[in-house]
Amino acid sequence: MRARLKSLLAFGTLLMAASLAACGSEEPELPEAVTRPVTIRIAAFAGSETAALFRIIPEWEHITGNTVELGIIDPATGDRFVANDYVTYREGVISNAERGLGHYDVIIVDDPWVPFLATNEHLTPLSPFGHETDTDIIERSRSLGVWPPTFGPLPPDQQGVERGAETYALPLVGNVMMLWYRQDVIGKPTTLDELRTNLDNPDPAYVGSAGFAPSTNPHVFISWLASRGGDIFDRSWHATPLRSEIAAEAMAEYIDEATRLGIPFEEFQGERYTPQTRMLDGTAAAAVGWAADAQQILTSSVSDQLRVTLFPEGRRSSTITGNWLLAIPEDAVQKDAAYNFITWATSRDIMKTSALLGVPPARQSLFNDRELVSRYSWLPEVETALENAYARPRVPAWDVVEGIIGCALDRSLIRAAAVERTEIAPSEVLATSVSDAAADAGAAGEPVLANALDPAFVEIAREELARAAGEIEGVMEGWGFYRDGAYYASDAQRRIEGDPRDEWTCGEAS
Repeated sequence: MRARLKSLLAFGTLLMAASLAACGSEEPELPEAVTRPVTIRIAAFAGSETAALFRIIPEWEHITGNTVELGIIDPATGDRFVANDYVTYREGVISNAERGLGHYDVIIVDDPWVPFLATNEHLTPLSPFGHETDTDIIERSRSLGVWPPTFGPLPPDQQGVERGAETYALPLVGNVMMLWYRQDVIGKPTTLDELRTNLDNPDPAYVGSAGFAPSTNPHVFISWLASRGGDIFDRSWHATPLRSEIAAEAMAEYIDEATRLGIPFEEFQGERYTPQTRMLDGTAAAAVGWAADAQQILTSSVSDQLRVTLFPEGRRSSTITGNWLLAIPEDAVQKDAAYNFITWATSRDIMKTSALLGVPPARQSLFNDRELVSRYSWLPEVETALENAYARPRVPAWDVVEGIIGCALDRSLIRAAAVERTEIAPSEVLATSVSDAAADAGAAGEPVLANALDPAFVEIAREELARAAGEIEGVMEGWGFYRDGAYYASDAQRRIEGDPRDEWTCGEAS
């Protein structure tokens, strides 16, 4: 999950100053349990996900008598600063873990980093602190902070270890991809077929172009793929599902919709991690965006017409999830105080403070909170989305896999834009329902998607996904995913290779 990070350091500093001023000029009286105040160092970035964190830190300091130092270390100067971009922050956290520098007591972790950090024992397990499973936290979010993974194929270097044996991180943000749509242009769709049909038949009074916001964001396509019943890996970590007709037809649908408005690729290429941009300015009738960004619709030029809902169901109800979590590095100095902080910061009251600022919570008890729902009406549907979410496979170097899929998507969109579109009569659009098609197909083959598809789009998707599958399997082999468990069991130090900083450049392999 890419965070669009903004500089909030000055904001956090002002809040701290205000809080301390409110407490008076005298030293706060320490709680009875505090015998010697300590300082904990929190690796932090500035963004919407951390706005509440900055806000509540002065309160925690006052309650405990401890102090907090925020930010990552600048390797050139040794100064501590709050990062304002994803790559810089990721480098600070992963480099510290890899080199055992001991700079931080608490780190904010993007969930795809957990496989690398936990497998390589860079995180402190929480069970020694007496941590118990908190059932108020939605299971799909909770599972992102445990290791080995409780879902998906098990990495071969983890065979023989109980799934979910240890909790290493607690969810700070319950984020998930949602459908955004213009309710004055199309009706609320409950299925992907309805979405496509509604876009074909917008409100007659609407004079603009009723199309889907084009995006090169792999998360958008993966959400579409997951909803259609597709996947990336099979149980042996091969990318076989990407070679299926389900995947080809899902991508054909997506590139068909993403090129409907005729916007040149170069114009939306730079919006990879802001897929909602064209919804906010009213130039698209539907888009897929993160729930954490949905607060932006309240200030949009067409905010009165924008709605947020579940990503439409295909064969199943699913969409990609991405959570930030709080964890304690293995080399932390103040581990007890750090554990006190992360459990407090992810408690119901503090998570509600974050939710009031527009950051989706991960606790079930907050999704029907009257105060929250009155401000963000879509929250109850966020809960449903989280409960059915598709989590990114537990690969230490996930950004490489995502990058390969992103390159396939780029090539597909460019090729699709050159296809001469053929108009399909409305009576031909819904030949049958997906469930009926699946029933008719039975065991003889894969289900056929209900909406008519241009064969040219299907062929483009099939070719590009086959190429992506081959590239993914090439890097997976290099990382050691196709070695059996016995290879890793024979040497306790052997691990799957790759780390979160690895990325893929389009054209890197043919």
